[in-house]
Amino acid sequence: MIGSAGSAGSAFKVASRLGYACAVIPFPATRRSVIERIRGADTEVRRTAFGDLAAGYWRPSYHYLRLHWRLSPEAAEDVVQAFFAVAFEKGYVERYDPSKAKFRTFLRTCLDRFVQNTQKAERAEKRGGGVDRLSLDFPGAEQALAELAASDLRDLDRFFRDEMIRALFERAVDDLRRTCEESGKAALFRVFERHDLAPSPDVSYATLARDLDLTVSQITNYLHTARRRFRELALGHLHSLCGTEEEFRLEARELFGVEADP
Repeated sequence: MIGSAGSAGSAFKVASRLGYACAVIPFPATRRSVIERIRGADTEVRRTAFGDLAAGYWRPSYHYLRLHWRLSPEAAEDVVQAFFAVAFEKGYVERYDPSKAKFRTFLRTCLDRFVQNTQKAERAEKRGGGVDRLSLDFPGAEQALAELAASDLRDLDRFFRDEMIRALFERAVDDLRRTCEESGKAALFRVFERHDLAPSPDVSYATLARDLDLTVSQITNYLHTARRRFRELALGHLHSLCGTEEEFRLEARELFGVEADP
């Protein structure tokens, strides 16, 4: 089930099965990068954009702090809360220069510096500024660490990227499940879950049709619809985590083999 310790891994693995080329998935021309929105003058737009950023990067940051910096669960939780609050308050993100690094590398470097600056404190200082303390599933993130125990930390940027993608796919799967349930299409998500997210060794269109009392044609159509909607949701989240449109297009091409228009 999504939300369990193994859900992040399941969501992450599905990427390889959905990486086939497809038609261009366009976004509205008015859609701006997260950096543009955070740099804007509208306070609510800035707050929403930063919320998108925190939603996508808090879990990779937590796992990075636990495994690389070897912080305790409590200390890592405090650092994550403090880091995103102070980053918003002090305008860390606004300083991003795309000519120097990818956005996730910039953010990880900021996190490293933040840890270094607070390392002498017994616990990270809890600061709010104009941002409420984030409501985050730290117990779930801690539980997922078991899957990451053997992670190769020699390439820290690669680790941070993989964790960002893992969290992104988990959010997209949760969004797909919720929208299917709210629209009365729970069967569509069940097909997607049983075929792509957590398949049994003998799974096939025929066995799913039999088990779910559907036709093979329905299974085919449900999977096509669910995969496309999953890609759209994942690309939407990805867009909110990239510093520039060019970075977004490169990431979309690498993850899904699509040419995503800004």
